[in-house]
Amino acid sequence: MFDIHSHILFGVDDGSSTFAESQAMLHAARKVGIDHIVCTPHLRGSQFNLERILNNYQLLFDYAQAHGVKMALGYEVYWQNIAELGLDRAPEFCIENTNLLLLEFSYDSFPANWQRIIYELQGTGVQPIIAHPERYRPIQNNLDIAHELKDMGCLMQLSGNIAASGPFSVSKRTAIKLLEGGLVDYIASDAHAVEDYKIFEKTLDLARRY
Repeated sequence: MFDIHSHILFGVDDGSSTFAESQAMLHAARKVGIDHIVCTPHLRGSQFNLERILNNYQLLFDYAQAHGVKMALGYEVYWQNIAELGLDRAPEFCIENTNLLLLEFSYDSFPANWQRIIYELQGTGVQPIIAHPERYRPIQNNLDIAHELKDMGCLMQLSGNIAASGPFSVSKRTAIKLLEGGLVDYIASDAHAVEDYKIFEKTLDLARRY
């Protein structure tokens, strides 16, 4: 099973803190059937440290390989950071050996020029994957935005923690609407800790109903 969004890489963001925690997460992922993991540390804010990411990734990659798990490096790219770096640099932050870019927006609002951002990213040869659309208030309030993103050629990645949400969770209700509408392309763990993989397994069971 392929997991396209995880924070299993240690010491680089709000996910795993230590190499030992990353090792434990890898075994938890393997236990639920994941055998190909994409590490997607945040490209967001001022704490992004590429050198640390590459060094830590190599350690984890070697460990994963020794335990029969494929691993690739990508990033969860916040729109404002890539806009500031220059949208032409987007291919540098795709999942390695692909043109897939995991793109994140603000939970509260989309930028006024979000359509132009998408088109400019696509113009660089990038295929945007919208990270956790169920969490974005604009989509929660208006599912037509999700349809527009799909019509523009974007892919959609649902996060694996929705099964942990209660029946009145807006994110969960939106996730179910996205599933019912056939708008979801990937379900990913978005794991930050060992416990997230058990929730991911429950989310897969929930998604299979649709």
